[in-house]
Amino acid sequence: MLLHKTRKKQLDYTWPGFVDALSSLLMVIIFVLMIFVISQFFLSKKMSGQDEALIQLRNNLIELGELLSLERDTTTELTSQLSILETRIVEIKNELFKEKEITKQVTEELRGKNNIISLNESEILELRAILDDKIQKSLALKNNVSDLNKKIDIQNKEMINKDKIINSNRDEINQLIATSLKLQKKLRQLQTLLSAYKAKDKKENVKTLTIGKDVNSALARRVEELEKFKSDFFGRVRELIKGRKEIRVVGDRFVFQSEVLFSIGSDELGVKGQLELKKLATTLMEIEKSLPTDIDWILQIEGHTDSLPVKKGQTFKDNWELSTKRALSVLRFLIKQGIKPNRLSALGYGSFQPIDSNDTKSARIKNRRIEMKITQSTKLK
Repeated sequence: MLLHKTRKKQLDYTWPGFVDALSSLLMVIIFVLMIFVISQFFLSKKMSGQDEALIQLRNNLIELGELLSLERDTTTELTSQLSILETRIVEIKNELFKEKEITKQVTEELRGKNNIISLNESEILELRAILDDKIQKSLALKNNVSDLNKKIDIQNKEMINKDKIINSNRDEINQLIATSLKLQKKLRQLQTLLSAYKAKDKKENVKTLTIGKDVNSALARRVEELEKFKSDFFGRVRELIKGRKEIRVVGDRFVFQSEVLFSIGSDELGVKGQLELKKLATTLMEIEKSLPTDIDWILQIEGHTDSLPVKKGQTFKDNWELSTKRALSVLRFLIKQGIKPNRLSALGYGSFQPIDSNDTKSARIKNRRIEMKITQSTKLK
């Protein structure tokens, strides 16, 4: 009974074990199915990525095909250029061959010439010695020529200065000629009057001769009075400028250095210059009071400059204009001081009447000046 019960109990435990085995198998199957589903999901993902990669590869293949066609065209062009270059290379080789032939000929000619040169070296040395001697002689001649040119330049300067002096003398001569012509006209007028008197009787003729002598003596007296006036005036001026180097009397004229009256490059009278001209005007008017009113005299004012050209920026075109304006400034100032305008004249000589013709600073200072002189009027009555 016990055995039977035991066996019965064992039969009872077999079915649950089988159920457990089936459940385990079912779980394994489910797990395998899950694995399969998952693998199918990843496989489908991978396949879709491979499709995109294939599309991209196709696009790349299309681009590569286009590039390959371009490379084929380039290769064709390069091949044609290569054939041209090969042809050019053949031509260059032919030219080089010709050049080599020409070079050989030239080399042979040079060898012959070198032989000739080597034979003539002694002659060349002799010729060089002769040439050196001639060069030394030519240098000596050049030095002589330069010395002669310097002498010629000096002579030209002297000639220019002489021409200037001659021109100034010509001007003075022309003035004298004009004066003499006016005097001749006056004399002709007097002779006309004298011839009219000669037509009268002897007694009137004697009177006429006496009148002629009186006229001559009157003219002489006027000249003497003018000379006395000039002498007195220059004497008084000498007293005023005594001991002053910048103002001096030279012959029949007195000379102001421009620096006394004007600043450099200006035509306006300075304060110092105005004081000097006031003294001059006072002296002139005092002496004029003692002079007969029928004597015609003129104070001639002459402006002179140095040889340096007028600087840029100044209002004067040249030294002619500067010298003339300076003379006019002196003239106008003297008129303001009371001297009558008909007793004054102004001239500008520029740099063409120098006292010192040297090109030095001291010479230029001497040449910058205002000269004044008293002369007789040449006007006709």
